[in-house]
Amino acid sequence: MRIYFYRIDSNARLFHEDSELTDKKFLEFFFTHLEKNRTGKYPEYAYISPCGKEMNFVRTEHYPVLFKHRIGDKLYYGGEKGILFQPENLKFDSFGNLLHPFQKEIWGRVSTEILLDPELEWRENPENWDLIWNGKNFLIPKFDPGLSD
Repeated sequence: MRIYFYRIDSNARLFHEDSELTDKKFLEFFFTHLEKNRTGKYPEYAYISPCGKEMNFVRTEHYPVLFKHRIGDKLYYGGEKGILFQPENLKFDSFGNLLHPFQKEIWGRVSTEILLDPELEWRENPENWDLIWNGKNFLIPKFDPGLSD
């Protein structure tokens, strides 16, 4: 089995040996197969992206996925792959980043572009944020440092 090492920066750009990878089909495949590293090997690489007879170990500077924009009921990431927007599952991390579920216990960060989307209305309350979208109100609890993520 061949082993490769990748890095995802804070803007969710993928690098191999300091070269940024930009091929959309490759990015879609790579991110679609992303999962937590439970191999017991290279623990400094929190994620893997298996590919046939190759094992790709992935280190991140932040979250492995950045949802860059929203069109309709989908959030887009990587090479323009979209997943269903789940506003009922949004949460904040301890640094105030808004997170959205990605897949298999992996969370992605929501970009400023999405936060500023005019179709999404945000209201701050003492205990939570309200997101109003498509005529529905979604409560997003603020991070409580007394609770774990």
